[in-house]
Amino acid sequence: MTGPRYDADKPREACGVAGVWGPAGHHAALVREMLVALQHRGQESVGIAVGTGAALVARHGAGTVAQGMPDLDGLPHGPVAVGHVRYATHGARDGLAGAQPVVLDRPPLALAHNGTLVDPHTAPGAEAIDPTRWATDSELMAHLLLARRHAEGVDTSTALHAVLPGLTGAYALVLSDGAQLYGVRDPHGFRPLALGRRGDAWLLASETAAITTVGGEVVRELEPGEVLTIGPHGTASSRVPVPDAKTAACLFEYVYFARADSALAGRSVYQARYRAGQALADYAPVTGSPRPVVVATPETARVAADGYAERAGLRVVQGLLRPGAVGRSFIAGDPAARETTVRRKLAPVAAAVAGQRVVLVDDSLVRGTTMRTVTGLLRKAGAVEVHLRVASPPYRWPCFYGIDTGRPEELLAAQLPITELAAQLGCDSVAFLSLDRLLEAAGGDPSGYCTACLTGRYPTATPAGALAAPAARPQPGTRSGTALASRGTVE
Repeated sequence: MTGPRYDADKPREACGVAGVWGPAGHHAALVREMLVALQHRGQESVGIAVGTGAALVARHGAGTVAQGMPDLDGLPHGPVAVGHVRYATHGARDGLAGAQPVVLDRPPLALAHNGTLVDPHTAPGAEAIDPTRWATDSELMAHLLLARRHAEGVDTSTALHAVLPGLTGAYALVLSDGAQLYGVRDPHGFRPLALGRRGDAWLLASETAAITTVGGEVVRELEPGEVLTIGPHGTASSRVPVPDAKTAACLFEYVYFARADSALAGRSVYQARYRAGQALADYAPVTGSPRPVVVATPETARVAADGYAERAGLRVVQGLLRPGAVGRSFIAGDPAARETTVRRKLAPVAAAVAGQRVVLVDDSLVRGTTMRTVTGLLRKAGAVEVHLRVASPPYRWPCFYGIDTGRPEELLAAQLPITELAAQLGCDSVAFLSLDRLLEAAGGDPSGYCTACLTGRYPTATPAGALAAPAARPQPGTRSGTALASRGTVE
């Protein structure tokens, strides 16, 4: 992954969490390196909290790791450190508002959260927490845990087992009470969390790539519903008591969110994306003469584009460049301003596409806000045809588990039939990979994934009224189009 990855056409990532426990050392430096490896998961703020045994010392900064924490001044040595990079999906969104880890004292607690709770106000005990003390679901969780520890005089692990069964939604947590490190996954396993070792230190991170980047060895991924305690007496594992919770790992981690060099549930993200590209070539070939060239929408679609080209026997050309780390961009209303903004992020290479029929491969299409401009840029660079091929199904439903997809009415495929998308985007044709082929590419048990954003079938209850906006119109000849025309369902 090179450079920031915020795109207006894409769902915004869940956050990234990391933690280290080991003999007293400058673990903040190691956590900072891991957060850099997780930078693609959040760029609004960064934070690190260090436990010294009896206390926690924290720093937070706005922006990327380099911007918000260029040094580690003021952070002490200690046996444990917890870190977080944030993209806001609930509560405050800008700068340091809502930055994590959430740090409370008396007794000390640092909490870093990846995911989103569904209707956090309804969580048991939330009514007793002063609403002025929390603006995000992550802050509420921290206060609920602290309240339980105060009321019953229990340790952090016991408080976790008491509070978590009452929460609905997605949470991969890295916590510390100043002396020990805790890793938690919700009973559905929506968001990933991996355990690793580097020498005598234990590592926790949202992705395996963050562990291997710092020279660590991946041990395993935490199981859905697992609470892992790491301290001077080793590790101890237990489970959150939520019966009949169906495993529902986010399928979009394979499609877009995770780094290609990460593994999820022991399966390579790279291989999943390559297989998806191969399946897309079988499912939606571009025929005719002259033979087209394949162009990837950088950076996350490169692997799928390679798979597509290999299976179709076509050349891959670098028809689009991402000139540099331009960060987030907000698409302006008028066409000229929008094109200027997109040009700052993507530059067409005329020498690669002039006179060519182009197969433009993308990993997903959510809002569609920049794709029309990208198509126009390729045509201005001399492409005679542009055929969009998307290595995932149409994105039609909002996510309530840590991904910001915008309002339902902003989801392009929820508003237009597939047959009208090509004209809307300025392409000669548009095709998407089917869900069954994407599940096959990801591997594992197909029933163990959350596909709510693609099917409207949610593994938990959803916020009241959240699905009232217009949903996808029926698509001719598709079972899913007919099934999704009216409302979402809870499995």
